Amino acid sequence: METTISEPVNSEAEITEELLTIMSVAIAAYLGKNVRICRARFISNQGPSTWSQMGRVSIQSSHTFSTTK
Repeated sequence: METTISEPVNSEAEITEELLTIMSVAIAAYLGKNVRICRARFISNQGPSTWSQMGRVSIQSSHTFSTTK
């Protein structure tokens, strides 16, 4: 039986030059002009924010269903 030891997952992911290039190309394709990324960072998932929760509530409450036949 062969066992492999995996390295621990780094919780602080690094934004590489390759990733920045890919983001620049994608944004340029969307906007139709060249862009320069000055700063980028990962946003940690801290659960749903109050703003996003209220937005979902607003959208869901705007859906009305007809109960008449």
